[in-house]
Amino acid sequence: MLGSDYRELIVPKTDNALQKAAILIGGSAVTAAAVLLSLFSGYFLLLILAAGIGFGTWFLWTNNRIEYEYVISEDELNITKILAQSRRKPMIAVSVRKFTAFGALRDAPQSSSSQTLVLACSAQDEHAYYAEFDHEKLGQTRLIWTPNDDILKYLCKYLPRNLEFRC
Repeated sequence: MLGSDYRELIVPKTDNALQKAAILIGGSAVTAAAVLLSLFSGYFLLLILAAGIGFGTWFLWTNNRIEYEYVISEDELNITKILAQSRRKPMIAVSVRKFTAFGALRDAPQSSSSQTLVLACSAQDEHAYYAEFDHEKLGQTRLIWTPNDDILKYLCKYLPRNLEFRC
């Protein structure tokens, strides 16, 4: 049974809002133009094309609705990417005790070209944090994520002391 050593947070991706709006507005405009062209020209087979464009617009827009789920149990951090609120893709699982660096993203040193970058944040802004660690499959890795205050307090129990992270 899950107890107090468990935290979960779902964070929506917000830095792609312009892209989602462009897909929705552009796709809707092209769909409307295809419908009007079909009606005014008399080529009603263009309605099938308009339906395809409309479906494509909907498909691209829903697939750009991205959320990240952070689940921490004991010292194990699991991050899952959720697409269109229906499909889940596991991104990474790591023990927070393996972190070699942790802190606010604004204080992070420049990442090296040999590091694998895992982006699982709502936006790369003042609320984002970074964590560096050695991963079995990815090698030297930098994770950028957006934990809330509850998760940050929880991490204080498990982060290595040499990181000197204070809650």
